[in-house]
Amino acid sequence: MKKVAVAAENHSMYKNPFELFGLPISIYVHQSTLDERYLEMMKDLHPDKFIGEDAFMKKSAEQISAYANDAYQILRSPLKCADAAIKAKGWNLPSEETNNDSILLMEMMELQDMVKSGHDLRPFYQDALIQFESALQEDAETKTLAAYTRLKFLARLLGSIDAAAN
Repeated sequence: MKKVAVAAENHSMYKNPFELFGLPISIYVHQSTLDERYLEMMKDLHPDKFIGEDAFMKKSAEQISAYANDAYQILRSPLKCADAAIKAKGWNLPSEETNNDSILLMEMMELQDMVKSGHDLRPFYQDALIQFESALQEDAETKTLAAYTRLKFLARLLGSIDAAAN
């Protein structure tokens, strides 16, 4: 069971989702690579591999498995992935308080008007993803956090449109 002990050590619960799966910090996670690494990890942590092991090893594998499941879901969602990318960079997520960026506030009001007129906001959301990724890769904290705020607003707006449609 040395392999399992090494797997437990290598998949420490203190790693961010990107490190856990050996992926670069990006919101554009290569899905097939993520799926492959996730399945390989789950195979190593399967309860059948721990038959005859002590309670500590079994509990550790359960905890790592739960963390890996959460990390996998985070990396599958663009907005959650953006949260994780910001945290992985060591930056603080912007506060949920009122935003003082007058340009962003004007854009948000215009987008809300566009929604009322029946416009499709998905291209704006895709643009926000691109802007976020670009700033993230430039390692530009202020620019990344501003792009994140815009991305999050657009995601909420699209979510409210989808909820109203259903």
